[in-house]
Amino acid sequence: MNRSIIFLLLFSICTAISGQNSQYDAPFQLENYNFVLGINSFPTKYQFTKDSKLIEQAKQTRALGSNIFKTTISEKTLKNYGLKPSDAYEIMDVIDLIPDYDKVFDMDFKYYFFWVHTTTGIKWKKGISKKQEKTLYNEMFDFTSYLLKKHNNSGKTFFIGNWEGDWLLHGEGGRNKTPSKEDVENMTKWFQIRQRAIADAKAKTKSKNVSLYYYIEVNLAVKGMEGKTCIAQDILPNVDVDFVSYSSYESSKKKDYEANRESMTKVLNYIEGQLKPKEGLPFKRRVFIGEYGGHAFEDRPETNLKQFDNAKDIMQISLEEDLPFTLYWQLYNNEYTEDGKSKNMSLINEKGEKRPMYYLHQNYYKQVNEYLKNYRVEHKEYPGYEDFKKEALNILEGVYKEIRTELLTSLN
Repeated sequence: MNRSIIFLLLFSICTAISGQNSQYDAPFQLENYNFVLGINSFPTKYQFTKDSKLIEQAKQTRALGSNIFKTTISEKTLKNYGLKPSDAYEIMDVIDLIPDYDKVFDMDFKYYFFWVHTTTGIKWKKGISKKQEKTLYNEMFDFTSYLLKKHNNSGKTFFIGNWEGDWLLHGEGGRNKTPSKEDVENMTKWFQIRQRAIADAKAKTKSKNVSLYYYIEVNLAVKGMEGKTCIAQDILPNVDVDFVSYSSYESSKKKDYEANRESMTKVLNYIEGQLKPKEGLPFKRRVFIGEYGGHAFEDRPETNLKQFDNAKDIMQISLEEDLPFTLYWQLYNNEYTEDGKSKNMSLINEKGEKRPMYYLHQNYYKQVNEYLKNYRVEHKEYPGYEDFKKEALNILEGVYKEIRTELLTSLN
């Protein structure tokens, strides 16, 4: 039998996910603790249920066992609901037009991450006038206030940020370009407006036991280490941002664990060193991994092993380095070759089959959650972070070895 067929037999569900909501796995009750390792859950071309794409992604993420949900709130989302970008003038219009967002907010995720740019039509690269500055400020102030009021005393934490910022600055794929001084200044101003609006809304909104933070996502930090123009070097030191998300492909796809660790720790430490000091933040570190992952192909089974090993390396390094979050790209695949072949950057593929990365995350969540529950019952409190980290690393190693053994069997 063809090795790729054997691989799929070993790691697929007996039947693909059907179009019925009842096919979602029954999730276990989540402990109130940061599992650190999460995924991105952005709607893509395919889906399997009668739910909207947003709701399906949320339910699949929750069924996986994650207490972290990351998606986007933008005018592009309107298209999935048969609406036009012109129907929304600010982010709160998107929330009002798409009630599914409130349904997702009301689910029992503990941490929410959103790419939120603007639906005002204002283009920061063209410069931001005083009138436009007020519009952008109000948009973010209103959205922040809404989340804090609606989810007062919920225990939830929200993170508002952007997609890979260096592509916004350079132009997508423009790694070797040098952004103009005007573009750097305009982006800096855009980030400053958003951070100030969020800080002001938090200060003026009466709420408790709910948190919200602003982050900037970078993806070309190595350029900064080389003294070249990028967000990390030229913008981060000038914005009073809460956190930085690192889309880490430039440093997280090395040949083995040691190479990845050396590469990533250098970049992560560099990014953190660019930040203004800030008190009162809830985690040991202020930089997290917003994206990581790799390609795999059905006709090249060895690429699945490489993808799996690399992901485990990044998960392990993230826990060892005390990163607050590390988010895998992603639940459903959104990347294809020129001839239409899936690059399998997914936990669930186009056929509805759950891939090895799905089971790595699912088993990690189940065992971490069980550990936390038992600890809480026995000690009447949760473990300190160092105890949690030690146990989480042990769980990750055990789950990884078990699934990798099956993977190797499929390749022999």
